[in-house]
Amino acid sequence: MARFYVAITLALYLLSLCFDAIYLSGDSRLHALQAMLYGPWGIVMQVFSWFANPLLGLAIITHRRWRWLSLVLGLGALYLALSSLLVERLPNNQSYDFLDVTGFGPGYYLWLASISFFCAAQAWWCRQVLKGAQMPGWHWLDGGLAIVLNITIVYAIQTPSLHFQLKKVIEPPPPIQIDKDAI
Repeated sequence: MARFYVAITLALYLLSLCFDAIYLSGDSRLHALQAMLYGPWGIVMQVFSWFANPLLGLAIITHRRWRWLSLVLGLGALYLALSSLLVERLPNNQSYDFLDVTGFGPGYYLWLASISFFCAAQAWWCRQVLKGAQMPGWHWLDGGLAIVLNITIVYAIQTPSLHFQLKKVIEPPPPIQIDKDAI
């Protein structure tokens, strides 16, 4: 099982995309696929936790050749993923209003578990290699899950219900008319 830690990481990540990631006020929810697609726009809202995704991807790619760099990248991804817990408000894609974050769903915790599992397994393998063990290579299951992940991302990008119109989020609110006679 320890040899398949990349496949387990990818499986947990894919499973996380099937659930709600964030619960918002007003009984609104942000699905994990939506959170993954909205992520790069977090720069505008000063929410950088999405960048755990590319860091995890880099960590997985470098897991064999640069195992210590891979561990550092994985730990950076874990740090960014945990920073999600500090987010207080996010827009939803129906009303584009900023809503309070009321909690995190199974999608978030599975995402966090996938990153945590990778970090723990990579640290274990780094230690095993120091003892003379051979670092595991790529398996067909790793490649298959990576292909499924890419297909899922392409599907999500092409699904209209998951689209997000940034201009609706960052446009200023309409001006307020003040009745001069009421003052």
